[in-house]
Amino acid sequence: MKLGSVKSFLFIMLILASAVSCVYYPVKESTSVQKVDSKIIEEFNRSMEGEDFFEACRSYIEFTACCNDDRKYEMIRRVEALYKKKVSQVTEPLSVLEYTYSFLNLAEGSLDEETLTKYREELNSSIERWIKTELQNKSDLEKISWLTYLSDYVKDDPLVFKSLVELAIRRENLLFAEKYFRLYRDHVATGTSEKEFKELTERMEEFRSQYSDGKQQIEIEDTIRSSVRIVVDKGIRTESGVGVPDQMLGTGVVIDERGYILTNYHIIETSVDPKYEGYSKVYVIPGKDEGERLVSKIIGYDSVFDLALLKIEKNMESLIKFGDSDVLKQGEQVVAIGNPVGLTNTVTSGVISSTERPFLQIGTMIQIDAALNPGNSGGALISSDGYLVGIAFAGLENYENLNFAIPSNLILSVLHRLFEEGQVKRSWIGCGVEIRDENVIINYIVPEGPADYSRLLNGDVLREVNGVPVKDVYDVQRAIVNRINPLVIPLTIEKNNKTQRRNVLLGERPRLPAEYVWSRDAHENIITPLFGIVITKIDSSRKRDYLVTRIVSGSVASAAGISEGDTIKIKGVKYDENYKVFSLIMELKSKRFGYLNKSMILYNFSEVNSFI
Repeated sequence: MKLGSVKSFLFIMLILASAVSCVYYPVKESTSVQKVDSKIIEEFNRSMEGEDFFEACRSYIEFTACCNDDRKYEMIRRVEALYKKKVSQVTEPLSVLEYTYSFLNLAEGSLDEETLTKYREELNSSIERWIKTELQNKSDLEKISWLTYLSDYVKDDPLVFKSLVELAIRRENLLFAEKYFRLYRDHVATGTSEKEFKELTERMEEFRSQYSDGKQQIEIEDTIRSSVRIVVDKGIRTESGVGVPDQMLGTGVVIDERGYILTNYHIIETSVDPKYEGYSKVYVIPGKDEGERLVSKIIGYDSVFDLALLKIEKNMESLIKFGDSDVLKQGEQVVAIGNPVGLTNTVTSGVISSTERPFLQIGTMIQIDAALNPGNSGGALISSDGYLVGIAFAGLENYENLNFAIPSNLILSVLHRLFEEGQVKRSWIGCGVEIRDENVIINYIVPEGPADYSRLLNGDVLREVNGVPVKDVYDVQRAIVNRINPLVIPLTIEKNNKTQRRNVLLGERPRLPAEYVWSRDAHENIITPLFGIVITKIDSSRKRDYLVTRIVSGSVASAAGISEGDTIKIKGVKYDENYKVFSLIMELKSKRFGYLNKSMILYNFSEVNSFI
């Protein structure tokens, strides 16, 4: 991505330090401990009077988390009545899904099983209506993205997986057909007739028999035909008193024959950034002829995953077959296709260097050693069996062969959002986590965030999120970030070796959570999520002096050699908005330095990837 030399240097230091964890230093309770139940009931009543379903859900969650007495049964009945009223007023199946799924999770354990079963059937019906109506006018890849998203809501309904198998067969994608057929077969006992199962099984057998091996060269040629050049014209800039064209070059992949093109966000950023005041216009060059420049419209963009969806008014060949990036392995051969420095359709090869680089604040990136240069960004990364497994982007300035790609599964998880136009928005729980002793442990609670209202605490161990077992930060993020919000989802947490079920009302995730908490919490509190230092005050007379009680493994503090038992004096926490870099200025007393005062500055980028 576009980083200056200073930022590149800092980024390399952070990659080496693996600064991916965070910690939370306790802050005072955000609500009064006196008559807290009365306050929550008052808020609940106001939400009911205003017919605000999700605010009523939030108050109910807060009440059951802190009080949980028999009053909850009357409250859930009132929420049920409001739920029925809301679903009777909306005609959009997706809205019905949001209401029904939220109420189901909210009512679990408070309503009888017969009533809950009825609502589960309503949930399945709303999804089936969505598939059979709203989904029909969407493109194949958009449908696949939506169906993958919907599968998390109805884990036992085979219709979603049956639809995915049929789409994969139509697109001649054997990899996806096999993947989703296995999932369909696993769920077939819960609601599919023997005839339907037999028919789809026969279609799969016929498809396998027609699919030939050794198609990589054909797939590469198809991908080349589906690749285009992206040119962002930013007018004229002056160099040494001479005006020269100011352009950003990149590559795009045609993913829909109606003229939809996938590329990197950073290529077209100036065209959507409200802070950019200059001229910026995006063009697509579909072939080698520079004379054909097609004006492009930006449909949707995702600054977190560095993706953008463009649209041109021309039908284009789309021969791309998405692969499964989760099955990639280190050392596997890959091919990158792009337009380095404007050289059309250049093909380079290499291997997967790593599949788990925490390059962005959500998820992990693929690191490759294939040669990439400016202009390659936005191009296809093709696996050894000919499937698109990522969208490549050139690495850091002055670091040859340090290149990355956005995994195809991340792309598919957000693709349907890109088609909806505008900036992609995400959900969050509103806390920070770290991995300790192979557990996902909460260690920071965002004040007045969703986790705060659910009374989650530091030290809580996350076992399941939205019904999915979690073992690392990415597991948690994948389970929630692409959910619609507001939405009630269940959590399974462990406290004192006992598991509990908790609900949380997802909120909208800030573009940069680290930046968000920096502006809303005391700076001595946020040094732990940002820098990995757990601290306690030494005494009340020295307000800025702290004892280091723990250092998070893999944090920037750990890389700097700070350790338990050291003392620090905080001189300030600063944030450089231009470079998106936090700095902690402090004096350190450490055994390593003979307990002499040593001035030190720690740095971390704002894209901390431990917030969920």
